[in-house]
Amino acid sequence: MPSTAFDPARALKPGDICAFLFPGTGSTGVPDLPALAAAGPGAARAVADVLDAVQEGLPAAGWPSLRAILLEDPTRYRAASRTPGVAQLCSYAASVAVDRALRACGVHPRYAVGQSFGEIAALVSAGAFGIADGARMAVAAVGVLTSRGRGGGMALLETGEDGARACIKSAAAPEVVVACLNAPSVTIVSGPDGPLEAVVDAAHGAGIRAVRLAVPYLSHHPAMAGADDEWYAMIRHLPQRPLELEVHSPVRGRAYRDGDDLHRAMADCIVKPVRLPGALRAVRAAGATVFTEAGPGDALCQCARLSVPGARTLAPLRDRPRHGRTGKAAPGVAPGTPAPETAAPGTAPPDAPPDTAPDTAPDTAGRGGGER
Repeated sequence: MPSTAFDPARALKPGDICAFLFPGTGSTGVPDLPALAAAGPGAARAVADVLDAVQEGLPAAGWPSLRAILLEDPTRYRAASRTPGVAQLCSYAASVAVDRALRACGVHPRYAVGQSFGEIAALVSAGAFGIADGARMAVAAVGVLTSRGRGGGMALLETGEDGARACIKSAAAPEVVVACLNAPSVTIVSGPDGPLEAVVDAAHGAGIRAVRLAVPYLSHHPAMAGADDEWYAMIRHLPQRPLELEVHSPVRGRAYRDGDDLHRAMADCIVKPVRLPGALRAVRAAGATVFTEAGPGDALCQCARLSVPGARTLAPLRDRPRHGRTGKAAPGVAPGTPAPETAAPGTAPPDAPPDTAPDTAPDTAGRGGGER
């Protein structure tokens, strides 16, 4: 992936208020942290410090050096990511690194929104948890999801929630549920492998674009009841601090408060559905003027443009300074920021390893995808 220095503060207008958006895992393959570090000495220090802090939270054995595979020699990422959990932790590390590097460049958030797994990074951004503790939470989450949710998966349907339910009914697959509404016309469903494939086929039969996501487990599904309690028991001892940002939850449908048990709130994500458009609209109504992708790619910025009329977006880690093959800026994109390579929703761009295809990928029509 090319590395191009950027100056994100130039893309903002005086008085702009940023909402940082934290995507789910594996959103666009290899995070281009060298490009992020090239923004300046402050950004470079921030990226390195985040990677060291995340490493501190990883088990002592069985994990690669994140600094090595994300910053010093990204060509090693593809092989390293085949170890279970590595891609997810790299996604978490990249989100926190973007957050800290943007601040070092003078771009500060007032709001945060986390999509599913991204809630960990959002709450770390808000100061509720430390970076190393966020990594410990992420490791535990991946372990629980992999062990409890095997035999199932998720799929993206380019239709609204009602359309997705119609496909489920047509496939006679009640085991499949609506897991996430990413945008008014983009829905994620979750279920056992066989019924899930039947729903994808039903969508195709109805002329709806649909694709399996590279998520090898159930999530946001009632069958995961108990997995949420297991994860909660594993993380509840990690200290919770006062919130420094307003964090809007697409699961609870409101902003978190200091009196909330945020460990429990995150655990709820394993079972309960995500509704992203409402959270994005609430943040806009609260005063946000620019939605900023705190992570690789621009999938959540796409969701913001689809969900909030006239939304302005900033995505510092998109691949190339062009929109698709046209060379034109994507609609709603803040000037001076690069645009992504296009890909079908839920499929990997060329630089993504095959077992970590993005679960928040953009498509050629600018639709936002994504899930845990």
